Amino acid sequence: MIKRFAALFLALACFAALGACKPHESIPVEVEIPTDAPASAVPTEVPTEVPTEAPTEVPTEEPTDPPLNPSTKRRVYLTVDDGPWEHTGELLDILAAYGIKATFFTIGRSIKSHPAEAKRIAEEGHLLACHTMSHDFNIIYKSPEAFVKDVDEWRAQVIATVGYDAGAYVYRFPGGSNNSSVGGRAGRGAYVEAMHEKGYIAMDWNLATNDKWLAGNTEHLPVSEYFWQSYLETYSWYKDKDPLILIIHDTVPESIELLPRILDDLIAKGFDFGTCDELTEDYLM
Repeated sequence: MIKRFAALFLALACFAALGACKPHESIPVEVEIPTDAPASAVPTEVPTEVPTEAPTEVPTEEPTDPPLNPSTKRRVYLTVDDGPWEHTGELLDILAAYGIKATFFTIGRSIKSHPAEAKRIAEEGHLLACHTMSHDFNIIYKSPEAFVKDVDEWRAQVIATVGYDAGAYVYRFPGGSNNSSVGGRAGRGAYVEAMHEKGYIAMDWNLATNDKWLAGNTEHLPVSEYFWQSYLETYSWYKDKDPLILIIHDTVPESIELLPRILDDLIAKGFDFGTCDELTEDYLM
């Protein structure tokens, strides 16, 4: 069952759902397996209409990596998708207590419905990044031009809400850059190039909690423990890779509750935290 669970994990997805989706609906998570991963971990294509999330194999025990030498300290990039939402303030409180900045891949319609949270993200020095205006696959994946238009609407909403152009030129594809609606790796190039012309770079991820794929919890663990084990598994795959980009959703309360445990683990391993505007190239899986 664990092997089958690991295979499902590579099903690709970002955790974005159709524009009509509401918080807590399944959204895909994509994490590509390193080249030395077992053959059973070959990713499968995500369905076009309703992308599915990718589960993570539950490890039998936690990694015991020693803290990194301060002279070789690396960065990890915490990214938060699909907000702002009603729980975003709780997440911001945690980040303030830790003194950590994160990258928020925001949806324009969520900015419009939760303006105070959007303003706070910008005011507290976090990166207000783009996850499109509509998050609707039927709109954004009609063509590269349609995608760019939706992103332009996102930026206009940021300006209208925050009062100035607080939006970063960093974006994340709803569904991940490898989802079938964008045409997978073969089809995404035209979208990436169109966004390059607007000055944007794309960010996928390689660490995940599977917090949008509860169906993957075949061991029937408590939800927070399932998220934790998923995080540990993806970390075990990518711990030696750069950049390390972790995705969670502020639309999932259990993810916010788990966040201090994840931050403590990464700090104990010797990592610093950064925002995705420090990266100068696309990160595509």
